Amino acid sequence: MRYVLGIHLGATRVSAAVCRHRGGRWWPAEVSPVGASTAWAESILHVSEQGDLLVGQAALQRAAAEPDRVARAPLHRTGDPVPFVLGELSYPAETLAAGMIGWVADRVAEAEAAHAERIVVTHPPGWSAYRRGLLHEALDAAELPGVLALPSPVAAAECHLAREDVPEIPPGQLLAVCAVGGVHVETALLRRTPVGVELLAHSESGEHGAGCRLDDLVVRHVLDRTGIDPGDPFAMSRLRMACIAAKERLATTTDAQVTDSVSLTRQEFEGLARPVLTGALEKLRRLASRVPPDQLGAALLVGGTARVPLAASLARTMLSCPVVVDDDPGTATSRGAALAARPRPRPGPGADARAEAGQAIEAPATDRAGGSATDTGSGSARGVDGVDRVGSVDTALVPDVGAGAALATSNTAGDVEPPPGRPPVEITPLEPPRRRFSLPRRGGTTDDRNEER
Repeated sequence: MRYVLGIHLGATRVSAAVCRHRGGRWWPAEVSPVGASTAWAESILHVSEQGDLLVGQAALQRAAAEPDRVARAPLHRTGDPVPFVLGELSYPAETLAAGMIGWVADRVAEAEAAHAERIVVTHPPGWSAYRRGLLHEALDAAELPGVLALPSPVAAAECHLAREDVPEIPPGQLLAVCAVGGVHVETALLRRTPVGVELLAHSESGEHGAGCRLDDLVVRHVLDRTGIDPGDPFAMSRLRMACIAAKERLATTTDAQVTDSVSLTRQEFEGLARPVLTGALEKLRRLASRVPPDQLGAALLVGGTARVPLAASLARTMLSCPVVVDDDPGTATSRGAALAARPRPRPGPGADARAEAGQAIEAPATDRAGGSATDTGSGSARGVDGVDRVGSVDTALVPDVGAGAALATSNTAGDVEPPPGRPPVEITPLEPPRRRFSLPRRGGTTDDRNEER
């Protein structure tokens, strides 16, 4: 069966989603499980002496015996001149990220009995064309050419716009997105267009102030009530896993047993979490404060930590616009990437007139080999992807949403399916940087590994 694939490599977890084509149309995005027993996998990989790649739980099991061969969250270090040193070899971060993407693509292909027609990978909103080029060069070496890159806030917005249980956001209105993950807090401001969304401004926090910080607080809270020796690494590892599981259960229950002798109530947990979540959402409030209230259509909370009910409650007290949390906020970004990957019909004659009439049309198709957008080399694509106004929004960016802003409709003629919103950031051919290392996609060794050393 035909399908397209969306992949999100977070700082703590990796998730994937697919959109399948059957019955003559593309169906909604569905999560494709990539973990051994969960829908997601830990964002950790292990590279053996022979170049074999393990991801997620299998890599964690090797970490205890071979900690020098383990790397975490390589995507976020793409472009870092300091490589990962695993064993006796150095690996650029983008090479390991490409290997992880290839592992996910292969795992999904095994489940679907076919390779994806198109793959969209999300990336932090502040990435430049140079960093995207590094990742694409590494993907080419990993036998995954043609992968599209999409800013993660855009993918989150795509997921929201595909929902039928939320009010429509008309073109010209703005969307605020706050991704509260395990390590990073990303906030972004986007504008709804007739064919999708465009990124206007963003801010990313590298502080340890999200999900992992909550884990630390719960561990400390429980440790003070047990006789566990904090110097015992195995006991502390088991305690941390128990605390993480309890935190996640408290998203849907009011009480969770952490150890045989210690339980944690939601009220106790919220007392620990409130300062952390308030600090994370304050970044969203500052970003939204520069926008007139009548122009902000909604605020979206995504990321695994957005499952905590207190996050939505705090956001609703801090913002004047509707606050929306997906039923599964931890996979919203990968599902949005899969939705953005669906093929769309090309526009024919009169496309401009149809756009003015409010009909959804497709911009020129793009792929890794040859996109249609003009790239200035500074990280911009159609003036969208390179915009970086950290900390606040320039009011000059706020669009005029006066009369004439028409809601996009699906009035395509004949039996052509209505095109979904397309990703506004198009990937154009880039001059690839010098190839430094090729990590095998399906394990094995590389002939030039010792030479590259």
